[in-house]
Amino acid sequence: MSSIFLINVLDVARALGIKPTMATPEAVAAWTVKEYLTRSGGSFNYDPSIAATFDLFRGQHTFESSVLYCLTHGNPKGRRQNVEAIKSVARYALANVSTCYRIGHTAVVVGRISGQTVYIGIKAPMVRVVHDEAFVVMPGYRMTYRPAEPEIDVACSIALATFGRDDFSSADFEYLCSGPDLSGRRSFKAIRGRDRRVYDRDAVDALVDTYVRGLALVLEAGIAPTKPDLRGYRIIDPSQPGFL
Repeated sequence: MSSIFLINVLDVARALGIKPTMATPEAVAAWTVKEYLTRSGGSFNYDPSIAATFDLFRGQHTFESSVLYCLTHGNPKGRRQNVEAIKSVARYALANVSTCYRIGHTAVVVGRISGQTVYIGIKAPMVRVVHDEAFVVMPGYRMTYRPAEPEIDVACSIALATFGRDDFSSADFEYLCSGPDLSGRRSFKAIRGRDRRVYDRDAVDALVDTYVRGLALVLEAGIAPTKPDLRGYRIIDPSQPGFL
């Protein structure tokens, strides 16, 4: 069973729903039990294609070398899916070569429940800078679910509130949506915050508070929690200046 104490930011956005400002702790709890705790873990991840995306944006990969990288790295069970993802993103990345800064896997501390720290996982984002514009880049390569755009708004707003500060305080977000279209085939679309709704930090605070209170209801219902696996994550603690 997955740990509710470390849920990916895109799943947090799904828990808050397509009308996030109207979300309730009860709705978050219901989603978490029905849609998250009952699912089995994946047998592979998109780490190879995410790493290759970073190097494509830096101009350190060609289309061909990025495909080869995904063919030779990561769990063999997921190599075909990683190749499909990088093929869909590569031309866009190569057309937007930038100065890039890797952020890596981050677990953001958002609260405590029954003595246990609650984290939101933000996996492998990067910041790219081009023509004096900065973008917090969020890769979305899952084929099991294509998030609705209001869910993308929430996920990327949380990422901006976490990373878009200090040197990147004016950064926009850029969501690389490479997932199933209506026919079930993989398609690509880059979504930028300037074209969507970006929540300010006060709004993000309120959304995250609703989310944490929803998790508290899950525990009150008697569901036994498991400890989060934080291996490979950099932890951002709320005591750090500028946090949310």
